[in-house]
Amino acid sequence: MLWNKKIFFLDRDGTLAIGMKPIPGVNEFLEALSSAGKSFYVLTNNSSKTPVQHHERLAKLGLNLKLENVLVSIQAAMSFLRGNGYQKVYWIANKPVEQYILEHGFTFEKRDPDCILLTYDTELTYEKLVRLTALVRQGVSYFTTHEDIVCPTESGPVPDVGTFIKAIEMTTGVRPSKSFGKPNPAFIEPILAKHGYAAKDAVIVGDRLYTDIKMAIDTGITSVLVLTGESKREDHEASGYKASLVVDSVVDLIPLLGK
Repeated sequence: MLWNKKIFFLDRDGTLAIGMKPIPGVNEFLEALSSAGKSFYVLTNNSSKTPVQHHERLAKLGLNLKLENVLVSIQAAMSFLRGNGYQKVYWIANKPVEQYILEHGFTFEKRDPDCILLTYDTELTYEKLVRLTALVRQGVSYFTTHEDIVCPTESGPVPDVGTFIKAIEMTTGVRPSKSFGKPNPAFIEPILAKHGYAAKDAVIVGDRLYTDIKMAIDTGITSVLVLTGESKREDHEASGYKASLVVDSVVDLIPLLGK
């Protein structure tokens, strides 16, 4: 089922690592992918960090990846904003992510922005939320990098963008008109096109039913649910999102990569 696949899209949080603790056997899994000649990318919705920061954290975990093989939802968001003429943006973001957005030609605008971009801001303040809700009520276009409800950490799940979205919705009655990370197929379509691959050539591996597995279902890509992160086997059994394969960990995939 997996031996003839050509490209693997791997979730980071809950799949390859929990915080700064690698999943046991993850290096052996990545080595097996390389040995089998598979292309692979790490996809993360976690927009609290820039691609460079994510790459550095993966390197500290001992994972040998090229920067270009680390894809973050903020990149897809900026690509959309740029392509649709949004330049003045009110964003909620951590300082390094704010600097990253500025470096890519966008202007921070608090009073009269072209749009709003909500990222996973772990430096979130009440003042930021109040300003965002005021702009939403004014009808400013409202986007978010992703909609994950929680982020898995070594000390347990913590609130992610999805919880921010809910608070904003309860205040304004409005949800974001678009999100750019998983499960949006646009997150991976440019990579498939770059390699000349089709959906039948790809695999998505992740721990979330409503992002990783939903993206796979929506695109017709083979999916693998790992049970090292947010979703448990009973969650999968009760869900409408059914993975092609359910395994305890990525290490269980190693024997499936060869004929």
